[in-house]
Amino acid sequence: MIQTSLVLVLIAHLGNVNGHGRLIEPPSRASAWRYGFDTPHNYNDHELFCGGFTRQWQANGGKCGVCGDAWDSKLPRAHEYGGTYGQGVIVRQYNVGSAINLRVELTASHMGYFTFSVCPDYKNASQECLDKHILKTLRPQDGLAMSDIRFYPRDGSRVYEMKYRLPKLSCSHCLLQWRYIAGNNWGACPNGTE
Repeated sequence: MIQTSLVLVLIAHLGNVNGHGRLIEPPSRASAWRYGFDTPHNYNDHELFCGGFTRQWQANGGKCGVCGDAWDSKLPRAHEYGGTYGQGVIVRQYNVGSAINLRVELTASHMGYFTFSVCPDYKNASQECLDKHILKTLRPQDGLAMSDIRFYPRDGSRVYEMKYRLPKLSCSHCLLQWRYIAGNNWGACPNGTE
């Protein structure tokens, strides 16, 4: 039986309000300590939002580390492999192509949507690799609005449970990425309003 292991989190942010939440199933690198793993404690594990709006968009041109750290952070970034929280701990094992339950705790809801993706190379994961392996939602899910890859949290701050299908990808130590694209900043409208 081939196993796929998933171990990581990313909260990506598009908007002027930072998304606040944590991946709790499987537990992210930042949150694994909360679930009995012998990993460094990150008491701000719900704040991996690329350094905040100004840093992400004005200082870093919209770039973000693959694990939610600010792009201009010293390498290795804190939540990437070799960083403070990127210790290579495997938190779950799954069968290739299986349906899995994912749980996200939003501590401050900012609307928007979630996506999940996986990269087979946890040591050298890139956004390009993750974008090749985006997970698909399984329907129905409590009547919540969703697309094939996006989950839209609409019930405020709480724990959201979702079902997704893993890709037909085999790896001994994969990296799972959760992206939370916050929806509070709608941007500038054609008439000049925001």
